[in-house]
Amino acid sequence: MDGYVDTNSSGLRWLSRLRWWALAGTLGGVLLAWLLDWQFVHVPAVVAGVVVMGLANLALMARAKRAREVGWRELGLHAAVDLVFLSWLLVWTGGLRNPVAVAFSFHVVLGALLNGRRGAISATALSLACIAFLWLLDEQQLLPAPALVSVPRTLIVISLGLLVVGLGYLALVVAERHAAERREAARGVALLLDSLAALKVGLDLVGADGQSQLANETARDLQRHPQAQEAARELETIEEAGPVSRRFAVPVRATGDHRERIIDLVALPQRRALGARALLYVDRTDELLVDQRHVMLERLATLGRALQGVAHELNTPLTTMQTLGKDLRAVLAEAPLDERQRQDVDESLQLLIDESRRCRALTQALLSSANDGRRQGTVAQRASDVVRRAVRLVGAAEVDEVTLDPSLDVEVPVDADRVLQVVMNLVQNALRATADRKADGGGPRVVVTARRAHGALVMQIADRGPGLPVEVKTRLFEPFVTTRPMGEGTGLGLYTSQLIARELGGTLALDDAPGGGTIATLTLPAPELPDRPLASRRSDGRSPVGEG
Repeated sequence: MDGYVDTNSSGLRWLSRLRWWALAGTLGGVLLAWLLDWQFVHVPAVVAGVVVMGLANLALMARAKRAREVGWRELGLHAAVDLVFLSWLLVWTGGLRNPVAVAFSFHVVLGALLNGRRGAISATALSLACIAFLWLLDEQQLLPAPALVSVPRTLIVISLGLLVVGLGYLALVVAERHAAERREAARGVALLLDSLAALKVGLDLVGADGQSQLANETARDLQRHPQAQEAARELETIEEAGPVSRRFAVPVRATGDHRERIIDLVALPQRRALGARALLYVDRTDELLVDQRHVMLERLATLGRALQGVAHELNTPLTTMQTLGKDLRAVLAEAPLDERQRQDVDESLQLLIDESRRCRALTQALLSSANDGRRQGTVAQRASDVVRRAVRLVGAAEVDEVTLDPSLDVEVPVDADRVLQVVMNLVQNALRATADRKADGGGPRVVVTARRAHGALVMQIADRGPGLPVEVKTRLFEPFVTTRPMGEGTGLGLYTSQLIARELGGTLALDDAPGGGTIATLTLPAPELPDRPLASRRSDGRSPVGEG
């Protein structure tokens, strides 16, 4: 501990208090020498030295109060004053033959306590200089007091007691200081580990023997995984001056979402002062997710710009199709067809006209930046009509595979065209997931139901397919995520459906069905729904869709 020792000068104040005790002890010794008639003690000179030292101590205390920072020169001044005073006492009390000379050892310990290695060396050098000076006076018989020929036993006992008590007190101070430093270090380590844990960073200090000396909970948790152990073994074989790292992935089982955490294991160079190699486990999962979202948003922005261009170009042909459909219906009314053919063609033309109108509405919504999902002029429709239309648009060959529950005879309270878009996507997904269930005798592949609950319309599309794949269960509504083979899906269907549901004030969720398969739940706000479902169009409750 070199340089500045104590920025608040508490060390100097402690030293000044010790000096008052030393002066009091000196006066007690003078009194004892007078009572025991020790001729080698020159009482007036010792008392004068005590008075001068007291004044000097007052001056040093005033100097310490003004000092904001204490350097080694300031401590050297205090040590020099004390050693001069001790030498003065010994000059007038028998020189080095006085056992009190052991007090020089106290100053060496004090120097080490207050200024570390530099203080110990400085105090030792000054003490040796004072001892040499006293020895020279004794050898030349220049001591002003009577020579100490026979050392009194009382003085020997007092000196030994002074040595034991003084060194014991200093040892206690050292022990308390070390204990305080350990507590402070422990608090610092605890704060460091807590901070690293909050940052999702694991710390492991590995000694030269390969054993872990200190590790926080994050590091211990990751070390259980074989991937982390393999990465650590790879880093042990690399010897570089700077940090080296390896990336690995570990599964997350605690949350049950079956995702992976991406971890960077960083090995810092071994430091001689530390005596260990530091391994940092840095969780990069959130950072990588943010990067992926940025890429995804850029792709979506590009896709949006492309869609706006497509929407602009589609408006004209869609208007033409709608007009031609109306003209064909007018011609059909005069064509010589039987009633059944006329009804089928008329229904197809009406569907063509309606879908052209819906597509035009969608393209206009894409071109309008102020669109909020509530387009003007939409006509209220029953849920059953929306689902029937969605099924027919998906494909007439699949009609018999979908069962509509009688509960669907309720009115859709929001934009029916946008609800149609969501339902059509969900039914199409359900039919695709159950493609291998055709004609297996297990009943309808898809069942669509609806119910009212707490001011909302809840529509459910349930299938008896294989269920949701584990690897994409938590990413179903992310854009460009699909379970279909490359080139057969864009991964935007569920993403778009969820956006529409949110724009309509509702929610969309996919879960595993109790008996197997998947169930999609579309919840829409319906504060003004009637207390009971509207009357079903058929008494047996079956939908006309089932008729083929």
